Amino acid sequence: MPQAASPVQVLTGSPAVRLEIHHININNGDASVIRVLYKDGSEAKVLIDGGQTNYSELLLPYMKARFSNTQFDYTILTHYHNDHYKGLLGLGTGDIRSSQYTDLGGYSMRPYVSAPNLANVQPRDTTNPWATEGIFDGTMDDYVTAIGKAADMFGLKRFQPINKPTDKVSEMVGVMMPLGSFEEGTKKVPINFRCVAAWGFTQDNGKVTDNWNRGASKNDPSLGFVLECGEFRYFFGGDMGGSTAGSYIDQETTLAAGFQYLYKGAKSYFKPAAAYDGHMCGFKANHHGSDHSNNSTFLSTMRPAVCVTSAGDNSGWHLPSVGFINRLNATQPITLPADLTAPNQSAQGFFFTNLYDFAQGESLTRATTLFGTRNRTAFSYGSLGTSQEKAGYIVTAYLGEGVVPYSTASAFTVQAVENNYTISTVSSTFFCHKK
Repeated sequence: MPQAASPVQVLTGSPAVRLEIHHININNGDASVIRVLYKDGSEAKVLIDGGQTNYSELLLPYMKARFSNTQFDYTILTHYHNDHYKGLLGLGTGDIRSSQYTDLGGYSMRPYVSAPNLANVQPRDTTNPWATEGIFDGTMDDYVTAIGKAADMFGLKRFQPINKPTDKVSEMVGVMMPLGSFEEGTKKVPINFRCVAAWGFTQDNGKVTDNWNRGASKNDPSLGFVLECGEFRYFFGGDMGGSTAGSYIDQETTLAAGFQYLYKGAKSYFKPAAAYDGHMCGFKANHHGSDHSNNSTFLSTMRPAVCVTSAGDNSGWHLPSVGFINRLNATQPITLPADLTAPNQSAQGFFFTNLYDFAQGESLTRATTLFGTRNRTAFSYGSLGTSQEKAGYIVTAYLGEGVVPYSTASAFTVQAVENNYTISTVSSTFFCHKK
């Protein structure tokens, strides 16, 4: 399995006791944080994308309210669109700091960083693999400027498995970012962040498949990762596509086969019978729930208990789409509503940072109609500037309590973070699956 040449050392020796996934409401775009808390009081954090708004408006206030600091072990930019990278400009001011970062590469840092620090942040692939126009261009100057400043002033380094001329971009798929481990009895179970997609290369059934099409959009090279914590699995795919219409490429169908190869034998938590391959406990919706992402094959393979969709008020984008909401409604979890044993348990949950009705599609109306009274389904949405406003959502796995044997089972909660950054007292509980 490929590894980074010098992975950041977040292994404290202390076992993890809690795993949190924060989906931050930054209006248009994506911003998520993985936070692992250890028994000795230390923690590791991963920042995935930064949203489109200035980092000082929504991203940084959330971090200061919910975390002890704004220092991250890894920062990941999934692809080169400003609704994902603009918030990361805080790296250049030191308001947000990170030990290491990674992105798609394909550019030169030489004009943006001092000579002594060039080797610390220069991607080995200074041109993108297919020399496709438009993937990385002059509009990215503010991002690479911030990376250069962070390297010169705050010690930022690049997490780069592609570290010699003979390496291939496809080798990023399968790379693990280590996040420590949790304990069950005398057993230590690793927590990893696994890359499953990069530059159109996609984890397939026992192989890596090149899904790239020349002329594809900036969305399509998205980095994709699975957070693996025993049987708890959670997918992040940036703006990955699941359609071949227009300039899109379909990585999702390939990745569904990859998930079936990697993750086998999920059964109902309370009534284990049929076993399913390819299951994800939860995921952040690809491309904010667009028409061209989260296809039916992908969704039906994952059988997710939870989906969190990050979308905003941009009427030109009108996300999430009604088509996506319909496809989400058609999914079934591993543990069905009829399997549940207590009234406060949910079989599935659909959470939206923001949800609106647009002229191009009444997303709010459709979601409320489908999910508002859906059996054993938790449903929540935000709306910036209204009484419905949410600062985000937290997905939590309680590793240190001994209630759930995470090496063989998965259960977790989801709670909203209110607009004053307090955690909602309403908690949705999901006994997802066991092996």
